[in-house]
Amino acid sequence: AQVARAKLRGSRIIAVGTSVVRALEAAANPDGSVRAGNGIATGRVARGTPLRVVDAILTGVHQPGESHFELLRAFAGDALLADASAAFAAHRYRTHEFGDSMLLNRQLLNRSHEPDRARDAVSTL
Repeated sequence: AQVARAKLRGSRIIAVGTSVVRALEAAANPDGSVRAGNGIATGRVARGTPLRVVDAILTGVHQPGESHFELLRAFAGDALLADASAAFAAHRYRTHEFGDSMLLNRQLLNRSHEPDRARDAVSTL
């Protein structure tokens, strides 16, 4: 019910972690509404997966090749993720659950065609 109310207000749905993305998208109806109930998220979220619920993700820094990184490809293109990965390595960010996090905002990424605007859509915390 909270997701439906947020969507009606025009608010963004920000998932905290890759598991939350998988859970919300698995519970999504074709129209983007979310059905309440028990279930198991068995689907995979990756590049090309149509996201029906989640607008942004707050997640740990993940490395290319990891399944969590593959999920991020549903939010951002390969070039942007490669640039972000290079910056994370250059600045010695800690990966996964060891400390550093990033926020990928799909709405900003979809609107941005210039590289500087796309980079602004990836925030590090």
